[in-house]
Amino acid sequence: MYALEAKHLYKSYRTRKQTVEVLQDVSLQVRQGEMAAIMGPSGCGKTTLLHSLSGIDRPDSGEIFINGQDLSSYSPEELARFRRRHLGMVFQDFQLLESLTVEENILLPMILDRQDGNAQERQLKKALELAGIGDLRDRGITELSGGQKQRVAIARAFIQEPALIFADEPTGSLDAESADAILRCMAAINRQSKASMLLVTHDAHAASFCHRILSLSGDGLLADKGGRI
Repeated sequence: MYALEAKHLYKSYRTRKQTVEVLQDVSLQVRQGEMAAIMGPSGCGKTTLLHSLSGIDRPDSGEIFINGQDLSSYSPEELARFRRRHLGMVFQDFQLLESLTVEENILLPMILDRQDGNAQERQLKKALELAGIGDLRDRGITELSGGQKQRVAIARAFIQEPALIFADEPTGSLDAESADAILRCMAAINRQSKASMLLVTHDAHAASFCHRILSLSGDGLLADKGGRI
């Protein structure tokens, strides 16, 4: 079984004057335990594809299966619950809540899911260790560097031990040294946890950490480039 399988995805956006075709007959698979990258030029639809695959947005047509579960079969409420429990998300701009501590940000998916306090503590310790931020547990978000914020976001993405983690330009707002550290952190989590990962990036260095690279062209078509570049 694939961690992720998408078949014949189409996605377009309608403007006042025209319909813009963003994704055209996109199909892909991510194997369990695989770390894959989607590369392509700015504006080619990488983020649109990631949002469609993760259930943030709906494609116009096509099928998406995550661990064999058909996303189209879920209501919006069921899809939100499925994403919270079985998917992790890492964004370029971190999307952390500055009113909460590091611990509270990481635990947020479990808090929203009303998980048992003992389970929260157990998973928190594991996520903090994997992300290498055990010493930041009680810190405020505004006290952190960009690299530290992204590690918090990675820990939050992993907190429910999801089958699949999506990352949208996870190093796009970081300096080269911090970016390299984040990529090594994600690769280590992939190795240790066997969680599948799909990264969207325009950076060849970031893609080089992945097992396989998919290339999305400006006309919304996807090609499999095979192993590392």
